[in-house]
Amino acid sequence: MSETNTDAKLAGGSRVPTISVGVPVYNGEQFLSETIDSILAQTCRDFELIIVDNASEDATEAICREYADWDERIRYFRNPENIGAARNFNRAFELARGEFFRWSNADDLLEPELHEACLKGLMENPAAVLCYGKTEIIDESGSVVEPYDDNLHLPFDSARVRFATFFERIGMVNAIYGLMRADAMRQTGLFGDATLPAPDVGFMAELSMQGQFIEVPKVLFKRRMHAEASSYDRSNDAKMQVFWRAQASPFKLPKLRRNLRYVQRAWRTGLAVREKLAITAYICRRIIWQRRAILAEFIDLLRRPRFG
Repeated sequence: MSETNTDAKLAGGSRVPTISVGVPVYNGEQFLSETIDSILAQTCRDFELIIVDNASEDATEAICREYADWDERIRYFRNPENIGAARNFNRAFELARGEFFRWSNADDLLEPELHEACLKGLMENPAAVLCYGKTEIIDESGSVVEPYDDNLHLPFDSARVRFATFFERIGMVNAIYGLMRADAMRQTGLFGDATLPAPDVGFMAELSMQGQFIEVPKVLFKRRMHAEASSYDRSNDAKMQVFWRAQASPFKLPKLRRNLRYVQRAWRTGLAVREKLAITAYICRRIIWQRRAILAEFIDLLRRPRFG
């Protein structure tokens, strides 16, 4: 199913879904069918599934086209070239039509009630912008390795408290695969322009300024960890550069620039001035805490060759 044919089908009067699920994928043939099946098996069926193929070179395209031909809720798009994971995550959201949105990796699994439970959580908590369930780590075969406590239940009224607590607790960023309010997401920079590492963490931090994070006290998400998973080795800078931006090009002054972006984003929110000032003060303290690392980034930048 081509992008043009998909859009034509949707233009035929189909109802806008409540939930949009975006699956950014690159060479995901090994686990993709399992992931799609777990999404299609959701008890809440009022959703669209948007798959954005980042110019895969394996059987990903064939798998997606077969599913799209079979289920009209599936919209398949293929990028003509690899644009990097950050921009591909953004594109999956930009194509969404639902009031609520969630991303899904092409190798993770969901419990059938994830959509239903998280939607219920958001509907019952108007101040919340994200609702997620507990996580289990699974291996390549799908066997449970261990439970993982995301510890990102942030039911605080203060944006500054949510923002600071997020940084105290953040680990594997599994909560990003919960259900979010699309309007709140649009107030963030999403995954940015691919010039900073860990854009998923940056997005979550910005989203915490918009509203509360709430946890459903039940395992709803299964995070598959394997050698090819994007989060398998985040200490490998070169690998992360290629993954997030599709090129082995060092990130320039990432810690300083990320903090400055947080300040910029805070002042673009509709928060009260006292909250904006409180967040800004906290970020200034973060910069002081990270001063040695930031200085090292400046030294590294000066040592790089200016040409070639």
